[in-house]
Amino acid sequence: MKDNRSDLRKVLDRWMEGVNGRAFDDVRRLYREGAVFVPTFAKEILNTTEGIAAYFVNITDGREVRIVVRDETVLEQVDPGTPQMISGIYDWRIREVGEEARFAVRFTFVMDPGSEGPILHHHSSRLPGEG
Repeated sequence: MKDNRSDLRKVLDRWMEGVNGRAFDDVRRLYREGAVFVPTFAKEILNTTEGIAAYFVNITDGREVRIVVRDETVLEQVDPGTPQMISGIYDWRIREVGEEARFAVRFTFVMDPGSEGPILHHHSSRLPGEG
């Protein structure tokens, strides 16, 4: 079976699988050292892979977290030889003490998908008016 997903989407899928599966070393390795991460649920901007991994450990500690991409919202900007971008909306489902909260979140990843540590920049912010 042929995999029709773009290289950008494959990195996004690996990122989601890592966060959903709590494989934070795998998630950390997706970010290039010095990558900038503007996270959804924190005030500070992160720029170390250790800080990024710690962010995911912190927001999932004691919680069940699942991220699902709204496929119809995904947009890719590809210009060979330059960093590439993938943007869209993903839904965060966070269950804690039997209560579930859902957050619609817009995202942009700037990537060099063929390299080790393909994520160069990641911005993630709650979508106004959608939880």
